[in-house]
Amino acid sequence: MSLRAGLARILASDAFSAAPQLSAFLSFVVERAIEGRSAELKGYTIAVEALGRPSEFDPQIDPIVRVEAGRLRRALTQYYAREGRLDPVRVSMPVGGYVPAFEFGVPEPVEPVEEDVEPDAGEAPEPDLAARRWLQAALAALALSLIALFAWYLQPLDERYTTQSSPSPVPPPTAVQERPSLPTQPVVVAIVMPRIPEDAKTADALRRISEVFVDVMARFDDLFVIKAPAPGEPAPKGADYVFEISVVSTDGVLEGFGRLRSKDGRIVWTASASRPADAFLQDQDLVDVGRRIGTRLAEPFGIIHADFRQNASSSAMQCVFQAFDYRRFMTAERRAAARQCLEQLVQRDPEFYPAWAQLAMLGANEVASGADVDRRAALDRALSSALVAMQLAPSGARAQQAMMDVLFLRGTVGDAIKAGREALNRNPYDPDIMADLGSLYVRLNRPAEGLPLLERAISISPGRPPWYDFYTYVAAYLTGARRLSETYAAVLAADTSPLSLLGQALQAGSNNDVAKRDAALRALKERSPRFQSDPRDYLSRKGFAEEVVQRMLGDLGLGSR
Repeated sequence: MSLRAGLARILASDAFSAAPQLSAFLSFVVERAIEGRSAELKGYTIAVEALGRPSEFDPQIDPIVRVEAGRLRRALTQYYAREGRLDPVRVSMPVGGYVPAFEFGVPEPVEPVEEDVEPDAGEAPEPDLAARRWLQAALAALALSLIALFAWYLQPLDERYTTQSSPSPVPPPTAVQERPSLPTQPVVVAIVMPRIPEDAKTADALRRISEVFVDVMARFDDLFVIKAPAPGEPAPKGADYVFEISVVSTDGVLEGFGRLRSKDGRIVWTASASRPADAFLQDQDLVDVGRRIGTRLAEPFGIIHADFRQNASSSAMQCVFQAFDYRRFMTAERRAAARQCLEQLVQRDPEFYPAWAQLAMLGANEVASGADVDRRAALDRALSSALVAMQLAPSGARAQQAMMDVLFLRGTVGDAIKAGREALNRNPYDPDIMADLGSLYVRLNRPAEGLPLLERAISISPGRPPWYDFYTYVAAYLTGARRLSETYAAVLAADTSPLSLLGQALQAGSNNDVAKRDAALRALKERSPRFQSDPRDYLSRKGFAEEVVQRMLGDLGLGSR
């Protein structure tokens, strides 16, 4: 009876009452466990019986159960850190399965912890003696936990990674239990339907498109927590953004409206569309509209990102968006500032998985940029961060993307591609994952596989970083698609980042425009000391295959093809 009472308390909490899908998932697995039917808790059963998926559901194609399980684990952690800290029974879902675990006993009261103020990114923090001692203690526990972590990660791939050395110690989440966690979470977005149409078909269409919005935006689980109150109900308190959707029918024409507003009342973005009712009510049309708008709002360089990083007060998510901004500008100063912010964040909240994933990606980018660092040690640290991210969020797409980046630069190409494909499977709407995987194929001299991914990423990310266009240019350049390469070269001409300058030089070299080529090369050498000292090493560090390096150097006038 106490288990069901504990379940009821959880379901009545703010986090779960506003998330019907999470509540259905938790209720289903707990009830089956209470009834002694834990053996039935498989991905297919949960999808069909708890989440309403059709009987032909294929868990190998649709990762919804893994995605929701990851969200459920984080929601439970947050619940017991706040509202449920005094609950006499605790429910958890161990990583690797869907059978819940129960812990009985009255916990010690937890003193509330006020959120620290983020330091200015341009100032170096004073040494924290307590933090240093904590880190030293954590290292002592790492040897055994890291072995277990590697075993957990490698088992699903049915093969071992080829690593050059053991990862450098990074404190895993199991080694920091004595340090209180902050109530850190991604940006909270509520999707609401304030008015329900009287027409039943129109109301059903509105409900279906709302479901698509929720599904698309929830895939960006390192950036957003999505809440969807019942139709007609107001937005839950505490949401950072509210996206209101409505449909009005007039003389056989349906007009759809969407409005994004911030918690301070600002109207951030609006959208509207109209079309014949019969066309709009088609399932595929609804899905397409929902996916397009949901992606535009949630993608890493989209509407919410642009507004949040300019208008939000200091918070953990500012560190994450700061890391994404580095991926836009690719400067050493931005990379150092983002790393400092993230490292301080994981010291305060070691269970905040987005920070670990971004640290891994920053480490990989540092090596690829040609920075003067110990390549092996930097990649070992990045691998450790990626593994921690995957342990904290086994269903997280960003953790898989981070693992792809690290493994690719470590030379385990097959496993890198597997991780990239898995990342895209978990979030097929994220242009950053598409472009990242596409760039990997291009660097491997497989441009025909990379070009569709890159073009798709560009089409859905108007605020994209220039490197999307650079790798799309290189894909066209390698395949001999002259007109397409000229199109993307024109985009690169307006940017002065190192990769854009490299693209400008390659295009000029391909056109035998020596003066323009040499001008771009001079600018590139000023921006990148590594390229100036050793162009071949500069390209190789980014992972370009030898045959691609040879061709580029030839067109740059820096070596034979």
